[in-house]
Amino acid sequence: MMRVLFLKEIREAFASRRFWVILALCLVLIPLGVEVSLKGYRTRLQNYREAVRIYQEETKTVSDVLYREGAKAFAPPSPLSFLSLGLELVNPNIAETQYKYGEPPAVMRLSNNQGRDNLYESFYGPLDLVFVVAVVMSFLAVILTYGAVAGEKEQGTLRQVLSNSVPRAGILLAKATANSLVLLIPFLLALAASLALLEVQGNPIAAVPGAWASIGLAVLIAVLFIGAFFNLGLLVSALTKQAVPALVALLLLWVSLYGVYPRLSSAVAQIIAPSKSEARVTLEKAQLRRNVQKERDAEIDRLLQTLPDDDASPAAKEGAKTQEEIRNRYQAKLEEGWQAMDRDVEARERKRNALAVTIARLSPVTSFIRPLAELGRTGQLESEQFQAGVRRFGEALNRDIFEKNKMIRRKHGIQQDNRADMQAAPPVFTYAPAATEALVGEVLPDLVLLVLFNFVFFAGAFVAFLRYDAR
Repeated sequence: MMRVLFLKEIREAFASRRFWVILALCLVLIPLGVEVSLKGYRTRLQNYREAVRIYQEETKTVSDVLYREGAKAFAPPSPLSFLSLGLELVNPNIAETQYKYGEPPAVMRLSNNQGRDNLYESFYGPLDLVFVVAVVMSFLAVILTYGAVAGEKEQGTLRQVLSNSVPRAGILLAKATANSLVLLIPFLLALAASLALLEVQGNPIAAVPGAWASIGLAVLIAVLFIGAFFNLGLLVSALTKQAVPALVALLLLWVSLYGVYPRLSSAVAQIIAPSKSEARVTLEKAQLRRNVQKERDAEIDRLLQTLPDDDASPAAKEGAKTQEEIRNRYQAKLEEGWQAMDRDVEARERKRNALAVTIARLSPVTSFIRPLAELGRTGQLESEQFQAGVRRFGEALNRDIFEKNKMIRRKHGIQQDNRADMQAAPPVFTYAPAATEALVGEVLPDLVLLVLFNFVFFAGAFVAFLRYDAR
């Protein structure tokens, strides 16, 4: 009897119009989203290559870096951004040196020179895999399941089925399996078609280390996310007696989990652990520079008042050395103050972000969107990897170029000391993407949470259905 019931649910599910509608929707949206994402990636890749080419042509020697263009570091766009555009358009992708003679070390200024080709994406978001799954597939899961129990009770079919010698657990399992296949088979077929499209057009992900492992993990997380909303629909349907209240409750839950709660968690985290804005930090740094320069100039003026007018005298020469020592001391004080500000900002941001993520993870939406960005290499981990590489690059620049070209200020001119080889090749920035192991460790908590969401929702639906009054 159980086998007959299972086959009946499968036949009804796949013979219904909803299966073909979902299949058509997936076959249109997912390949289209991949194609649009690839087009945006190719545009960003072309811009990246052109920027690197121009920089390399203009900075062939240490002299070019020191006197003309400065040094730059570039982060390439991610070919896996079709999974999730994530933070790619806002994360830093370029770093440039800011250097003043006599004030080493050089500081690397981070910025982003990318933008959306289509400004309307800023309103609605990109058509990547995250959007299709988080919005379309989760909504379809709600639509498919709201009447799975409550709807059949209203129609009277549930009472007829339960009048047979079939265990309730078997009935729920048959319904869950059949309807979940209606969702997952079209999704997986459309995704397979999209990956085939990548191969036909020249696979850009072949050069990415661990790309297929990231894609496989992303698909698993997407399936678990769809399953979470599917099982949530079963739970609500098994807790209600009519289909319309079940649909209303599920739509409210869907809006809350997708649109309200993640944003609310960010606002709550900002209230509990506030961080300073970039504009505020820039103003505070400028104020610190003015204060330090004022103290430095006052001390130098006091020193100059004690020096003789004869620049060739031993006292004047000793005073020039003292001036340089004062400048270096105050420069070190300024750099130490800036570094302390940066450490404070970073600590505040880490605390706020960690709190926001912890709160937001109570929604399966966050446990899906955030790891997809990391697996698409458009998340926070990849940005931190680039910034760590920029710090190492800045250290090499200061060691090999700027520290060797300190300017010793004199009363009547500037003298160069410890000059570097001006015709030597400058240090080159090499981008190192985050390792696959680091990505797996980053997304593993979200994967476990999605498994727990599925278990809790289905277990709740199972218990509710066992006690369900079908009369």
